[in-house]
Amino acid sequence: MQFTSEVIIATYNKPDYLRLCLKSIAEQSQRPTSICLADDGSDARIDPVIEAFREAHPDLPLRRSWHEDQGFRKSVALNRAIAGSTCDYLVFLDDDVILHPEALARHFSCATRGRYLTGSLIRLDADLTGRLLEAQSYGWAEGRLAGWTPKGRSQWLKSMPFPSGVMALFDRLSPVAPNFQGACASVWRDDVLRVNGFEGNMSYGGLDKEIGVRLRNAGIRGRHVRYTAPAYHLDHGRSYADQKVKSANRAYILALRKSGETRAVNGIAELDAV
Repeated sequence: MQFTSEVIIATYNKPDYLRLCLKSIAEQSQRPTSICLADDGSDARIDPVIEAFREAHPDLPLRRSWHEDQGFRKSVALNRAIAGSTCDYLVFLDDDVILHPEALARHFSCATRGRYLTGSLIRLDADLTGRLLEAQSYGWAEGRLAGWTPKGRSQWLKSMPFPSGVMALFDRLSPVAPNFQGACASVWRDDVLRVNGFEGNMSYGGLDKEIGVRLRNAGIRGRHVRYTAPAYHLDHGRSYADQKVKSANRAYILALRKSGETRAVNGIAELDAV
């Protein structure tokens, strides 16, 4: 199947993180057609990162979809990026993720109509994160992020310790529900438009899971690439997290499952009014 693809990176004022994320995309065995930064209002501090990437990789188009900083509006930023995309297939990442070199190839090879793909993050501790950010570099050792030691069997399996054909069995047999993981998920753009994108009324806490529920309500089922598309998450604080908001979001998602609703109330179609 031939299709165009775009990696959409949600970002906000984390230049050192973004630089490593972009590096991991440039080093993929199968690159996307283009990259888009869904920028939730970053200031000039990420400009040098963008300029340096464009200079180093003129063959990999990078565009920036930006809006004014008015607090946490990640969903709106993502919707703007989706609306401006001309590609068939979209991969969603956060700017704090380092992808295994074969991760995008796995997403692209599994892209199937009527499905979205979702991975799972390998969360790095603060010590290793600090060393990677200071070095502004990373390496791979025996297929895993150099310097990383898995904490338990689950993390170890997510690092793809066996050949991809074997790990694909783990994807199929996983008992974990394939909830949409916005830091490492992919879906056809037409399917995102069908459900009107992300819910712009939602702040931090479950906004990716919410769109996954609406996709499933629309008949678009999830599929794991949990064990075959490793994604390493750099540690950071979350000053924007609010437990009351997260609790309200959980209640909203539960109601959404029962209602069968498919379209975002404040989504892509409403962007002109934002």
